[in-house]
Amino acid sequence: MLFGSAVTVSAYQFQTLPDTKVEGDVILGPTKTEFFLDPGEIATKEIMITNRTGQTLRFQVEIEDFMGSRDPGQSVVLLGSQKGPYSLKDWLTPEILEFTLEHGQRIHLPVKISIPQDAEPGGHYGVVFAAVLPPELTTEEQKEAAKSQIGIVSRAGSLFFVKVKGDVAEEGYLKSLEANKKYYEKGPIDFQLLFENNGSIHLVPYGVIEIFNILGEKIDEIEIEPYFAMPDSLRLKEVSWNKGLLFGKYTALASINRGYQDIIDQKKVEFWVIPWKLVLTGMVGLFLIIFLLRFLFTKFEIRKKS
Repeated sequence: MLFGSAVTVSAYQFQTLPDTKVEGDVILGPTKTEFFLDPGEIATKEIMITNRTGQTLRFQVEIEDFMGSRDPGQSVVLLGSQKGPYSLKDWLTPEILEFTLEHGQRIHLPVKISIPQDAEPGGHYGVVFAAVLPPELTTEEQKEAAKSQIGIVSRAGSLFFVKVKGDVAEEGYLKSLEANKKYYEKGPIDFQLLFENNGSIHLVPYGVIEIFNILGEKIDEIEIEPYFAMPDSLRLKEVSWNKGLLFGKYTALASINRGYQDIIDQKKVEFWVIPWKLVLTGMVGLFLIIFLLRFLFTKFEIRKKS
């Protein structure tokens, strides 16, 4: 746990964290914030940016919209200067737009969320970035130092998920459950859950994957922590299972709550685990034992006849 002294400047604060180790990074938190707000309502969220690079950095606060993607490999798409279909960027107002942090220093930065009276019900999505600014350069040594400084971190962001209250379209489901292979020699077993959101608001699915052996007996359970799926998107969730020595046919059954109206979707996938190296070693060992026994019995019979 870190303790330090805080100095109040306007509504934001700078805090010095003693004995901060040089980790070569900038920490921003929380990385995700969710609000349920009425049209015309105003709320404030404090984000914290901590400098652990070992250098003094200048920052600029940037705001972008983001959206989901039909590419399962992308959980969100940053839109830069463009407005998204569920724009939030014009409703977010950081207390300040530029600041400087020494190594081991943290800023507590309030961000105001102002919902217009005529705001459309549903989800609105934006991200607040703390972007590193290049230093004012005077000498060649400073220029070289700047190159390494910028290489440490470019920017870190905090995602804002805002639900404006009203009638919204919630429509999503578990599209598929797959294992990355049909046959395994050993664990871990990797599963991919594909969730499709066709509604106008992000959903937070969660649930479990149960593992059954060839006799239908449940041998394990994997908890799927809540995660977000953006509107009009496909969201891939990857889960790994490792249970030591496995052999035979197994069935994985996913039961995923859609995140609304307590609706649960189920999908299953079958896979085999055959540790052929272990089986081959056992067969070779068994063959050698049988060969040795036959050799001994044969030698015994020869002696007996003699």
